[in-house]
Order: sequence, then C-alpha cells, then structure tokens
Amino acid sequence: MKNRNAKAGWGRAAGLAALAVVALGLTLAARGRQENRKPAGNEMAAALVNGWIEALGGMDTYSRLRSASYTLTTEIHDPASGRLRRTRPRYVKLARLETGEVARIERWEGDDFIQHGFDGARQWAVMNGRTLGPGDKDYDEARYVAGDVVYWISLPFKLLDPGVFLHYDGADAEGNHRVRVTFGEDVGDHNDTWFYTFAEGRAMPVSIGYREEGRESVSRTFWEDIREVDGYIFAGRRVHLNAEGRVWKVLVTSDFALNPEIDPRIFSGP
Repeated sequence: MKNRNAKAGWGRAAGLAALAVVALGLTLAARGRQENRKPAGNEMAAALVNGWIEALGGMDTYSRLRSASYTLTTEIHDPASGRLRRTRPRYVKLARLETGEVARIERWEGDDFIQHGFDGARQWAVMNGRTLGPGDKDYDEARYVAGDVVYWISLPFKLLDPGVFLHYDGADAEGNHRVRVTFGEDVGDHNDTWFYTFAEGRAMPVSIGYREEGRESVSRTFWEDIREVDGYIFAGRRVHLNAEGRVWKVLVTSDFALNPEIDPRIFSGP
C-alpha cells in the first residue's frame, strides 16, 4: 500500500476526476455550477459541503471505508518559542459494523497503558489490565474519544450525518463563504460550534474555527500535508492556533491503513 504526500498534487487518484491540490484546498470544476444555481440560506451551506464531497469522489469514496487503523499523535508546542514540548501517540482502530461505528484507542501515559473505546452499544476502558468504570476519566471520555477519531478521519462525509446541522453565515470581507456547523444533543460534544471558511475555486475549506462550550473566542485550525491512500483522502496534519495566531497543538495522522483485516471482537473490550 502506498502513502503519497499530496501537497504538490496527486497526479493520479483513482475515481477522482479533475482534482488538483492548491495550497490547502482542492480545485473544484463543479463549483461554477453551484454558483450559477445561487442557492439561498442553508442550501448554500449544503452546496459547499456537497462540493467538497464531490471533489473527493462522492459518497462512494466514504462507502469504501469499512475499517481503518492509524496513529494519531498529539504534538504540544510552546506558542512563544514555537518549540515542541511533548508528544503523545494514540493507536487507533475503527470499523463500521452492524452495531454502528466502533473504535478502539490505545496509548501510554507514563507507565500506564490505557485502552478504551466504543462497541456500538457501550463504552469501556481498561488501565494496566484493570477495568475502569463511571468516575474514571478514561471511561467517562471513551464514547466521545471513539466518536472523535471516527469523525476526523471521515470528513467531510460526516457533515451529512443526522444530527449535524449546516448554517450559511454569508460571506466575509474577502468574499469567502462561511459555514457554521452545530450538533444535536446526542451527537458528540453538542455544545461546540465549528466554522468552515470556503474560498472561491477551492472545495476544501481554507480555514476551520471552533468555539468550545462556555467560550466566546473562536480558535482557528488549518490543514496541511493532505494525503491519499488507495483513493481515500485525509489531512496528515491539523494545526491549531491560539488567539494570537501562534501554533500550540498539531494533530498528526500517520501509518494509515484502509480496510485492514480487524477482528471485530477487539472493539468489545473486557
């Protein structure tokens, strides 16, 4: 299986027609057709998201994702100096089973080996062989973390899920389209709000912001190192900026395998 850095253009991607990488975005020939229709209100938000999906080969691309494994490494940076302070890899396996979308995440915290996940019906967590329960942080966060690792590797397709709401907030001073994403009560962290900014001629948003519950300020992220594995495209690096525009966190996706053989029993936990 080949893993090709697509910053300078993929050149070839099976099932992706007329697709070229430009900086952080993808050129979309179909965008002109969308603009000619001039959809109003939230229809415009849906058109922008659907254009992004179309540039990646449509929903058929996502339907091919039956299982995956990858390493998700969190890099924490010192915003003042730009220096890397620490890293934490998480080893992720996920699948789409009859029970739904399931995930298992493993990581080390010092000398502690933590495994947790969601099997489609219940969350679970284990630390150093000991089963955890309600009140233990890794158990309490297992459902959210499992959904998070599926969500980010599945964008933009997950933006069409039930309980995900798209709102068109008009254009900014530069003429970029603004799409706000909110969530239903039972979907992830439903109190968070995400902001996607789309420029003309690009299918992928040029920037993504988020506002966490209880905060007024909007934090910004941008994507780089766009990668393609067997026709499946994702961001290799998600760079998070603080309020001053300095990098404080980078989420790095590596060692991605599409549809590896995974025993479904590993998602059930203890």
